[in-house]
Amino acid sequence: MRERRRNYDFMFIISPLHAKEEDLAVVIERVSQAVQAAGGEVMSINHNPPWGRRKLAYPIRDYAGGEASRRNFTEGFYVLMHFVMASTKVVELDRAIKLIDPILRHLITVVERKPQLLDAESSEYEEAEVDQEADDYIDDGEEELVEESDE
Repeated sequence: MRERRRNYDFMFIISPLHAKEEDLAVVIERVSQAVQAAGGEVMSINHNPPWGRRKLAYPIRDYAGGEASRRNFTEGFYVLMHFVMASTKVVELDRAIKLIDPILRHLITVVERKPQLLDAESSEYEEAEVDQEADDYIDDGEEELVEESDE
């Protein structure tokens, strides 16, 4: 059976300790390799404004490369990646991303496609149909309430 491929947005925050140009390229490449290893295809990567180095909404406590205790981070480097992957492989990707130390936080979300209307006439017809169904439902509900009050 063929697996369903879906579009995903993947936002991750890289530690400011790894925010040098060379370090960023290495971390982003590791993430891209993790996506490809899980059977995905990277469509785009964006770390230009409004993304990039930004102040965090709240401090994040995390281990900094090789330190024995956690450190409070108040800034991070935001990266937004779009990719396509089989929906069954997302858990595998999530597990792989957790092993990349410079990433403080990450979030993978499904990008839903919005249905597009063909023309104005068909949309008016669909709206009229939905309105009629809603009226039928309300009428049915009123009849049930009347029948219950008579008993």
